[in-house]
Amino acid sequence: MGSKRGLAIFLIVIALGVAVSYALPRFVPRISLVKRVALLELSGVITYSDTASLLGGGEITPSSVREMVDEVKGDPSYAAVVLVINSPGGSAAASEEIYGILRGLSQDLPVVAYISEYGASGGYYVALAADEIVASPAALTGSVGAASILLNYAGLAEKLGVKGETFKSGEFKDVGNPWREMTEEERELMQSLIDSSAEIFRQRVWEVRGSKIRDWEGVITARPYTGTQALEVGLVDRVGALDDAIDLARQMAGLPEDAPAEWIRPPTPGLLDLLLGGAGSRTGGARLSYELLWMWPLPSGLEGLAAGPSRLAALVGG
Repeated sequence: MGSKRGLAIFLIVIALGVAVSYALPRFVPRISLVKRVALLELSGVITYSDTASLLGGGEITPSSVREMVDEVKGDPSYAAVVLVINSPGGSAAASEEIYGILRGLSQDLPVVAYISEYGASGGYYVALAADEIVASPAALTGSVGAASILLNYAGLAEKLGVKGETFKSGEFKDVGNPWREMTEEERELMQSLIDSSAEIFRQRVWEVRGSKIRDWEGVITARPYTGTQALEVGLVDRVGALDDAIDLARQMAGLPEDAPAEWIRPPTPGLLDLLLGGAGSRTGGARLSYELLWMWPLPSGLEGLAAGPSRLAALVGG
């Protein structure tokens, strides 16, 4: 009995040692005299949900961004930051929270945003937190506005003979119910919510880049621009490659040309997260559709969202 207990204790100690060896590098600052540039990877849909999947599909959440920012702040060797953005947008509320987190970081260190492929809607929103914005010449950029896409099954349900009963405490409690046609009053309500979200977004753009915008009337149509076009209208400060953004960050921090750059990526989900699809949404899974700051049509890497009604319905609050 004693030998078995000793073996069990030995195995537990070994397991704890392995776990600590993996965890410590992320949370214990390195002692280094070499100043470097941190490259923060912000790739995917902006959301509150940590829905990791074996099928892939990145997401940007306030919690993952905060963890990466804490890692940068906890390591004195980082002297500047490049936000490497590739996102078509997502939740307006999550975009605003991430903007606030990154804006706080820019108070401590020089921050450059680099838009690699997509920096549209919420993707552009978070780029506003940077001191300078660099875009790839062909990157889709801007789309300063909000959109809501609601699926409606009323016609199909009628053909199939499917009926549903809704019991509600107020006229607008089930606004967006996909099993019936919307009323004109509900359409007006949804449009007002979209307009309000878009106005907050426009105010952020004006606060940060108002003095640089050269075609405000064009920007507020919510159209996307290429990186080159975005430079012409003042949405970005320059076009170039990631190396150009890194060089700019080095210059802003007073670092030598050969100062190293190091990737900081979102925490890797564990096997259990992959199998169960993540920890779920901070709001319990349901989100009202007016929260979307979204570029439509979806980028090529996200067609699955458009093809999957249940996933799209979840994103737009169905």
